Amino acid sequence: MPVLKHPLSGALYTLRADGLVEVENNGLKGVFHFNGRHHSGDITFADPHMLLWMAGPQLPEGTLVRRNR
Repeated sequence: MPVLKHPLSGALYTLRADGLVEVENNGLKGVFHFNGRHHSGDITFADPHMLLWMAGPQLPEGTLVRRNR
């Protein structure tokens, strides 16, 4: 499961197998949909950008992305 640590709060964002994101911070947990809607848990707000990054729509595998350098 992919896990990212929020750079400011230190909260851990973990993508679950069911597509939801679990957020853990200071011993509290919350579960969210990629669009920021709270699903369950004590934490009721999460960074919407982190949620999208973890569980939002993804490009199909093998898609070439052009990056300007």
